Amino acid sequence: LSVWTREAEYGSEVHQYKLGVHYLTLAETDIDKEASAAKAVTWLLAASKQGHAEATEKLRHCVDINLGITEKNKSDIKWCLATSVSEKKIRHAAKSLFSKISNTNQKTLSGVEYAEAIDSLDISEREKKLLLAAGKKIGDTVTENAFVKTLSRKIHGTLTWTTEESNETSTAYDSAGFVKRVLTYPKQTASVVLNQGLEYASSEGLNFLLSLIPYNQIYLLVMILIYSYLTPNFFMLVVPLLAFYISTLTLVIATMQMFYKKRKQKESTTLVSLLQEQLKVDIDVESTESQYLWNTLTPYLVYFGTLPVMVASFSLANKSYIPCGELFVVSIVMTGFCFIGLNDNHDLLTLLTLLAHAVASLPIFLSFVPSLPVISSLVSILTKPFFSVGVGYGLTFNLSLPSVVHMLIPVLLFRMAMKGSWSGAYKILIPHLVCYFWFSISTTAFPHVTYKSLLRATFGYLLLPVLIPATFFLAIGGILYLLYKLFHTEMTAKLVITAILFGISLLLTQSKSLFGKKNKSTDNSLKSNKLKKALMLGFAILGLVQLLYIPLPTFTKVKHFDLNWQDFKEMCLPGPDDLWAPYQMRCQDFVGLKVHWKGTTRQVRITKVENTMETVIKSLPSILSDPLYSIYGDKMAECNELTMSHTAYKHCQSVKSLGRVHHLRSQNEYTFSLSVSVESYQLNVDAGSTFKGKLMALQPGDELEFTAVLVDIGTPNPSLKLKSFNCTSRELPGMSTVDVGEVDETTVYNMLTDALGMTLNFCLFPVFIYSPDSL
Repeated sequence: LSVWTREAEYGSEVHQYKLGVHYLTLAETDIDKEASAAKAVTWLLAASKQGHAEATEKLRHCVDINLGITEKNKSDIKWCLATSVSEKKIRHAAKSLFSKISNTNQKTLSGVEYAEAIDSLDISEREKKLLLAAGKKIGDTVTENAFVKTLSRKIHGTLTWTTEESNETSTAYDSAGFVKRVLTYPKQTASVVLNQGLEYASSEGLNFLLSLIPYNQIYLLVMILIYSYLTPNFFMLVVPLLAFYISTLTLVIATMQMFYKKRKQKESTTLVSLLQEQLKVDIDVESTESQYLWNTLTPYLVYFGTLPVMVASFSLANKSYIPCGELFVVSIVMTGFCFIGLNDNHDLLTLLTLLAHAVASLPIFLSFVPSLPVISSLVSILTKPFFSVGVGYGLTFNLSLPSVVHMLIPVLLFRMAMKGSWSGAYKILIPHLVCYFWFSISTTAFPHVTYKSLLRATFGYLLLPVLIPATFFLAIGGILYLLYKLFHTEMTAKLVITAILFGISLLLTQSKSLFGKKNKSTDNSLKSNKLKKALMLGFAILGLVQLLYIPLPTFTKVKHFDLNWQDFKEMCLPGPDDLWAPYQMRCQDFVGLKVHWKGTTRQVRITKVENTMETVIKSLPSILSDPLYSIYGDKMAECNELTMSHTAYKHCQSVKSLGRVHHLRSQNEYTFSLSVSVESYQLNVDAGSTFKGKLMALQPGDELEFTAVLVDIGTPNPSLKLKSFNCTSRELPGMSTVDVGEVDETTVYNMLTDALGMTLNFCLFPVFIYSPDSL
C-alpha cells in the first residue's frame, strides 16, 4: 500500500486507480466508511483526470450509490464523467508540458518568458512554431489553464491559428518589401497568399456569402413588385441567376474551407506527436483524428446542403447569363484539387470510383463527337442503351455500358465507408463525395459549353496579366463616359432633387448630433419634435412620390386547352330568349382560360385613367406642388395655329388659360376597352397601357387576330383581358404585333419540373433518366 501511495503521489494513474479501488472496497464493506469513501473518490478522480477509463467507471459507480460525493468534488466528478478519455489525456499531457516549459512550479509566464522557454526546448522547428503560435493566441500572459485549453481545442479542431500566429515565414522574408518578396522569395510569397486565401475563406467565407444576399434590396424589390414596377418575368430571370451564383460561390468557399481544415489537421497531428514523444503519454491518435474530423464537418454539411440548390437553379437560370465554359473548367480543376488535397491516401477504391464515374459520363462527353462512320458506331456502342423500360413517375431505366459501370459506384462507396471499422465513412467517403460531385457538376455544365467558351476558359485566361490592366482603364473610361452622358439627361436633375429631399429628411434625424442639445422647456421640446417629424415625413413622401403610381401586376391561370369560337358560342353565349344565369354558371369553369380568336374592330375607348403621382402632388400646398410639377412634369407644348389643327389649337389655348405650365400626362396609366365583333356578337376586351400606341392606331373595321383571357362570360357581350393582338388587314405603324408575356401557373410548373428533372438526373443518370414529358 505504501508503494502504491508513493507512486500515486508521483502521478502514476495506474496506482491512483489501484488505491481508489482499494479504498472503495473498504467503504463498501463499512470499514471506516466516510474516510475510505473520501480517499477512494480522491484517487479515482486523480486517475480519471489523466484519462483512466476504469477509474471513470468507478467514479460513475460512486455517483450512482452516492458514496464520497461532496459539494467540493461534485463539479470535478461531473467534468470527468462528461469528458472523453482522449480529451483528458491531452489536457493532462498539456499540463505536464507547461510544467516542463516553465521549468518551475509557476502557473503564469509572460510572453517573453514563454518564448524564451520554447526556444530552449529540444524539439523541431515546426513544433516550436506551433507552441509559439499557441502563446500568441493566448496573449501577452500565458497561464497554465489557458495553455491547456488552447492545445486541447487546437488538437480537436475547434480552434485555428492564423497565418500571422503560425509565423511560417523567415525573418528575411518578413523584413523584405513587397516587390522584393515577390521577386526574391516567390515560393514563400505563393505559400503566404494561398494560406491567407484559405484562412479568409474559412474564417470569413460564410459571412461573406451572407453579405452577398441583399436582404434589404430583396425586400425593396418585393415591395416594388407589389407596385408592379418589376414584372414577374424579370423576377423569373433574376432570382434563378442570383441563386445559382450564390450557391456556386458557396460550393467553392465550402471546398476551400475543407482544404483549410485539412491543412490545420496536420498541425493537430504534430501537437499530438509532440505530447507523445516529450511526455510519453499514450494518446489514442485514431480517436483524436476522429474527434477533429467530427468538429470540422460544417463545410461538408454546407456543401451537400447547397448542391441541390445549385443544380436546380442552374436548370432554371438563363444559360446566356452563365459562363458555362468557366463553370466546366472550374469544376474539373476543383475535382483534381479535391482528389489530391482531401484524401490522405489514394487506394484502389478511390481510383476505381473516379474512373467509373468518368466512364458513366461518356454519353455526355461523347455526344459532341463529330458524326463519322467508324467513330459513330463506336460511340453508339459505348453510349447507347441496349434496352430501356419505363418504370413510372417519369423515370426510364436504361441498360448500357455506362449504366452498368455507374451501378458499381454505390458498391465502391460502401466499401470505402466500411474501412477502419466504419471510420472510413468520414475519413474517406465524405471527402471523396466532394470530389465526385464536383465532377458531376462538370458533366452538368458540359452540354452547354461551346468551343469558344472552352478556349476562353482555358487559354484565354493566360492573357489575364495583360488584359486586367487594359480592362481597368477601359472600365474607368466607360464610367466617365456614362457619367458624362448621364449629366446630359433630365432624369439626373430629378434624381438629384429627390436625393436632396431625402438628405434633408435624414439631416433632420441627426439634428441633435449636428447642432447639439439645448435646454428647452418640455412643451417647446415636444412642439419641436412634432415639427421635425412632420418635416421628415413630408420630405420622405416627396422623395417617394415617383414610386407610388405603379399598377399592380395581374396573374392569370392558363390551361392547356384551346377553346375555339364555335364551341364557346354553343356553350356560353345565350340566345335572345334564353336566361343568362345557366350559361354563366356553366361557363365559370372557363374563366381564366386563354383563347385565340379573330374579329373586327368596332371601337376603342378609355375606361379609366390613373395618375397617382398627380393625385399626391395636387394634395400638397401650392408652395410644394408647383416646384414638383416643374421637376417631374413635362412642359406644355407651345400653341401654334400654323402647325396645329383648329381643334388642337383651341384645346391648347384653353389649357394655357387655366395657368398650367407643366403636365404629368406621361405618368398616366390607361385602361382601354376594345370592342371586337365576332359574327353577330360584340366582345368587350380590356387592355392596359402597354397596348396604348397600337390601340390608338386602330381604325373601325380593322381585322384582328387576338389572344385574350376570359373574364366575364355567359352573357351576349362577354368580357376578356387582352394579352396580344395582330392587325391582319393592314400594317400598323411600328410593330404589327403586341404581346404581353406573363408568368402563369403553366410557366412556373414547367420551370420547376425541369429543375426537378435536372436534379434527379444529376444523381441517377445514366441508370435512370427522368423526363417530365413521360409523366
